[in-house]
Amino acid sequence: MSAQTPPISHRPPPEGQQPYRDGQAPPEGGPPPDAVTNERWEALREKLKVYGPYVGYSSFFFFALLLFIYWSFPYDRVRDKIIAEFEKSQRTPPGAPKQVLSIGKLEPSWFTGVVLKDVTLTTIPADPNKPSSVLRADEVRARVAFGSLFSSAKDLSFSAKAIGGTIEGSITHKLSTAPSTPLPGKKDTGPKYDRTIKMDLNDVSLAELAPLRDAVGTAVGGTLKGSIDVTYGETRIDKANGTVALEVENFWVSDGKTPFKVPALKAVFGSEDITLPQIVIGNVPVQISVKNGVATVEKFEGKGKDLELNVDGRVTLRESVNESDLAIGLRFKFNDTYKKKGESTAGLLLLLDSEPKLRASKRSDGFYALRAQGLLGNPIIAPAGGGGATGGFPPMGGMKMP
Repeated sequence: MSAQTPPISHRPPPEGQQPYRDGQAPPEGGPPPDAVTNERWEALREKLKVYGPYVGYSSFFFFALLLFIYWSFPYDRVRDKIIAEFEKSQRTPPGAPKQVLSIGKLEPSWFTGVVLKDVTLTTIPADPNKPSSVLRADEVRARVAFGSLFSSAKDLSFSAKAIGGTIEGSITHKLSTAPSTPLPGKKDTGPKYDRTIKMDLNDVSLAELAPLRDAVGTAVGGTLKGSIDVTYGETRIDKANGTVALEVENFWVSDGKTPFKVPALKAVFGSEDITLPQIVIGNVPVQISVKNGVATVEKFEGKGKDLELNVDGRVTLRESVNESDLAIGLRFKFNDTYKKKGESTAGLLLLLDSEPKLRASKRSDGFYALRAQGLLGNPIIAPAGGGGATGGFPPMGGMKMP
């Protein structure tokens, strides 16, 4: 091969023949590859000229329609519907408190979410002489999972800025693997789902947790964090299984300014108010297991410098939560450091020992042991080991305990 003659791979194709890559020749008698490609593009362009405007106009129409629906949707009616459904779901037994939901504003969040602002849940006691308690949330966000939009069981995620902290979680559904047989005459033949609720709580302020403050009878403080993971079999709470793992940090009772309301004081001093120095309880871990609709307290104890407490027992859950069966034990003891804080603390201890029911509950180790039994919505307190639910003791709230 001379120096002037290039190799075959570098030689130009014969005149009128298109080059072909990889050293392959075009099919015998066929058009060059570039010509085939050009013909396809030309055919596609012709089709786009014919059908393109229809596709474009239709897409624009549906996009504009969705945008119109999104911005003009009657979200106020949705808000009212949510409130109406909440009120409809209320099944309040006689003597139990009633809850009222209020939503200031409901706004869209993209196409599958909503934002609820200024949300309040007010608990109104059956006794008109008692004040109502209010839980507030500045903002609640909820989003339906796109895959469940056309399902009867909607999966959703949510977050809330409420009670001084944040709450995040999700609600998901899956078909029940072993659904119960419907009762005769009941129209309950559709698919049944197990509902799983997961929540993470961070920096929730006990000072803003009105039901707890009202139950204790004075100011409380501390922060709550932890997680909840519970599955409701067939969406029924009485078939629930799961765990609750929480911790109260820096828990205290009484700010030294807000008085306790102790009805027993009125007969002696003419007033049922007593102001006490702060009671420091410290960190309180709470662990609850739920199995087949029975919630059992595995751990609930605090060992603070002023007070020690321990809670155990179980709650048998019912479809109407207020009708759940309660069997909870409470033990508490004031430490020597608190007994020496002032005259009011000494007076409180004397009062506790003079109250017949509490005196009957005091043990030799200094702990007061009480037991709450009956319905969750209207429990009865009795000394542990005596009296019982039929002993004629007052309902919870008739005897305020620190």
